[in-house]
Amino acid sequence: MIENPFKKYAPDIFDKIVLIDTVVDLLEKCKKEYSEKVAVKKEDEDITYDKLYQDVNSVCGVLKNKNIDPLTNVGVISFNNYNFVKASLGVMAYGAVATLLPFQLDEKAIYGCSLKYNLKALFYDPAFEEKVTFAKNLLKDVQFIKIENFENIEENLFNKEIKKENRACIVLTGGTTGKSKGAILSHEALMMGTVNGMYADPNAFNHVYYSIMPLTHVFGLVRNLLTCLYSGSQIYFCTNMKEMFKEMQKLHPTILIAVPALAELFLNLVKQFGLNMIGGAVNTIICGGASVPPYLTTEFRKLGINFCPGYGLTELANLVSGNPAGDEKPSSVGLLYPHQEVKLVNDELWIKGKNLMECYYNEEEENKTAFEDGWFKTGDLVKFDEDGYMYIVGRIKDIIVLSNGENVSPAHIESKINEFDFIQDSLVYKDKNNFGMDILVVEVLPRMSVLGKLNIENPQIFIEEKIDELNKTLFDYEKISKVIIRKEDFARSPSMKIIRPKRDV
Repeated sequence: MIENPFKKYAPDIFDKIVLIDTVVDLLEKCKKEYSEKVAVKKEDEDITYDKLYQDVNSVCGVLKNKNIDPLTNVGVISFNNYNFVKASLGVMAYGAVATLLPFQLDEKAIYGCSLKYNLKALFYDPAFEEKVTFAKNLLKDVQFIKIENFENIEENLFNKEIKKENRACIVLTGGTTGKSKGAILSHEALMMGTVNGMYADPNAFNHVYYSIMPLTHVFGLVRNLLTCLYSGSQIYFCTNMKEMFKEMQKLHPTILIAVPALAELFLNLVKQFGLNMIGGAVNTIICGGASVPPYLTTEFRKLGINFCPGYGLTELANLVSGNPAGDEKPSSVGLLYPHQEVKLVNDELWIKGKNLMECYYNEEEENKTAFEDGWFKTGDLVKFDEDGYMYIVGRIKDIIVLSNGENVSPAHIESKINEFDFIQDSLVYKDKNNFGMDILVVEVLPRMSVLGKLNIENPQIFIEEKIDELNKTLFDYEKISKVIIRKEDFARSPSMKIIRPKRDV
């Protein structure tokens, strides 16, 4: 058996990490090991693991009383709060398939998703009463259930017949490279992602989480919520971004799960006002969901925070790789988590493993192109170094084809540009010059705090000169011809990835 490469980074906690098969196993583990500990911290109440167990069981009771068959799809729509936690876990523990609908959906989208995913019931937060009315009036075969304090049930209604290969949930992909699709994750896949979240963090158990990521996003669901529960930690949900820093100073979180844009905000404020700005106790930040600039890894580690960039996909239960050695390899997305097989086909990463989704829900054509002989084709172009650390160098769908036939990976060039400390983010695309010839343009979002310290008289000229230096290391067809400095952030998806504009040039 090959030793898990993460063991050396967290040797003291490694033997406490055991694989589990289902959400029911997770809940039983939590009740047995953490019963009286606080699981979810609310403004008006602390929810213990024992109370969570009871509330999840009560949701199972509601489904039983409404004669909902296990293995059918049951929707959940709620803000990031305890209502989401107990409803989604309850659906999965009952043996139904929790279909997680983003809270941003409008009334017609809720109706459309109810049809598309063949929902038999929909749990909704009371705040969504008006939003679900449209669907409620039209879908007489769907049971709409307001999430509230359901009656406590003494009988244990967790479905002990659940098998690890059974469907646990449907998580919608971000849709940044095409239409949003529903990835079906089995109990085994979900639990594999949950356990992967424990590796490489020497402080993995007994954290205090401050949750900002949407729980309907696989990053928020798996690495934020489920890994938190597995580790006997407690979690508080940010319900108002305007109160975020005030709450962090009150709650003193020890771990944050963040996308790069949010981590950038944290870093800027910490440098201005000190670590107390984010509560004063943070020792770990897990960062992903978009490309992570090496600058963030380096700067947070200077502050004594274990900043870990990583790579994941909805289709692979979020966690594919994580970087426990950011000091040495800040540009890498890290080592592959165990229980995965990988191969490169024309530099594209193909994966199979315990964390792989079953398929996309009712997407026959998408499934045909996504899989080949059991391998999932990620669409990401990667390379590995001699130590097994992975680097993202591009995405197949983003490849730019120039008029001379050359193929350019914009992400590869962007990653080089983003290594400059004074560049926060960048976007490379094709345009035409005054003679109608194809050229590559880069828009950059500068870090003004870094540029300010350099006493630069003309940022445009300075950045152009640095890009010219970078051009010398690139192939001729990769060279940047034009630099545009942005004063405002890029348009971004809900997961904070830059939305690449469609250009017909």
